[in-house]
This record gives sequence, C-alpha cells and structure tokens, in this order.
Amino acid sequence: MKIETLLKFRDVKFFLFDLEGVLLHNGASSEKCLSSIAAACRTLNELGCNFGIVTARDDDELIKSLKSIDGCHVLSGSVAKVSMTDLFLKSRSVDYKHVFYMGDELLDIPLLQKCGLSCAPKHARREVKRVVSFISSSEKCEELLMEIINHYKKSKEPAGRATQH
Repeated sequence: MKIETLLKFRDVKFFLFDLEGVLLHNGASSEKCLSSIAAACRTLNELGCNFGIVTARDDDELIKSLKSIDGCHVLSGSVAKVSMTDLFLKSRSVDYKHVFYMGDELLDIPLLQKCGLSCAPKHARREVKRVVSFISSSEKCEELLMEIINHYKKSKEPAGRATQH
C-alpha cells in the first residue's frame, strides 16, 4: 500500500461499506457476515471509530439485524447514497475527509469520490477501481473487514514503523 494511502487512514473516523457486492459477495452467508460486522463494530469502537453501511436495499430482516448490532449505523432504502450520507454525517458533525467508503458498483462512484479515503474490492467494476484510493486484496466479509482494520491500526503506528512495512 502506498504510504500516502496509509497516511489517509490516520484521519478516518467513520468506516462506511456498501452491503451487496462488498460485505455480501458470491452468496456469502448473511449469518457469518453479521457476526463479522458485529466484531468489526466492537473493534472500531474500541479504536475510537465508527462503522456504517450505506445500501440501497430496502428494510428487510437482514437490515433489521444489522440495525440491531451495537455500533452499526445503517443507511438504507435509497439509491441516493450521497444525499443519505450527507444528512447522516451532518447530524454527527463529521466531514467527508474523515470518512472511508468501500463500494463496488457504478452507483457507489459519487460517494467514493467524496470521501477522504475510498476503496473497492478486487472484484469491483473496472470503472469503480479507477476512482478509488486503493483496491482490497480480500473478498470474504471477515477477511475484508480485518484487512481494513489492520490498515487502520498500521496507520496509527509510530511514523518510522508504519512506513517500513
């Protein structure tokens, strides 16, 4: 990972993810994904950060389950992801420069371009990969979340150690 990208992780206060195609990919088990999301929420909360999902998916049982996870902010039910996120961040006084977002589809591009740090999974559309800060090497929900958390932790290491890896 480029040092410039790693340094951007230091400023992140909010980690946002698309649901379908990013956290839920290739028929992944929603139960296993829910467990991984709950663990990521706890870890990020302990690190002083927040976790959220931005999805066009309407409220259903999965969305209700996500909303019941402590520390998981769910923005759902609209393809207007930027507008939804604008209102949410404004209500929390968070600037986009402190936001990480991972998306995989054309619908995600406007939000990816607004965030201080953006990422796409390796299976994302080519158009999406062209606009992000970096491309994740992971595909499964639990691996993807751990990869991002590990990058964040690495960014917080003393400057000399973070740049040597």
